[in-house]
Amino acid sequence: MKKLMLLGGLWLSCAVTAFSNDGNDYWERLNRTHPEANLKTILNTKSKAKDQNVAGYRLSVKYNGQFRAISADNLLLLESQGIKKGQLKAYKYEILFISDGQELWLPMKTIMVEQLQLELEKDEPVLLYTSVLQNPEKEDYRQMTLMVEDFKVLVD
Repeated sequence: MKKLMLLGGLWLSCAVTAFSNDGNDYWERLNRTHPEANLKTILNTKSKAKDQNVAGYRLSVKYNGQFRAISADNLLLLESQGIKKGQLKAYKYEILFISDGQELWLPMKTIMVEQLQLELEKDEPVLLYTSVLQNPEKEDYRQMTLMVEDFKVLVD
C-alpha cells in the first residue's frame, strides 16, 4: 500500500510539473517587461531615461527572408553591452525585417535564425521581442540597434 501511495504521489508531482511548464509564464513575463512599441517610439527613447522595468520592446514587423553576416558595428555594440567574445560566436547573422517601410537589419542568435526560417515565409508578420543596444558613450541613434531576443509568429 505504501508503494502504491508513493508511486501515486510521484506521478502526481510529475503531472503538476509538466502541466505548469507550458510556457505561458515565459510569454507573460516578456509581455510585461517588453512593452509594445513602434520604431519611431524606440528611436526617440533615450537610454539614460530608460524605465528600469523595461527590458526591451515588442515590435511588429514583416520578415523579409534575407540574412547576412553580422556587421562589425553590431558586434561592437554587443561587446559594449558586456557580451563576452566567446558568447559573440552565437551571433553570426543579421536578419532583414521591414517596419513602417523601413529596412531593419537586426542581429539574432544563429539558432533563432534557423528557427525563424523554419516558421516564417517571406513577408509574413512577426512580433519581435528586442533589446536596445546602444553604445553608452554615444547618444546618437545611429549608434543603436535592436537585438532580437525572441519572436512570435503573428496570425493574420
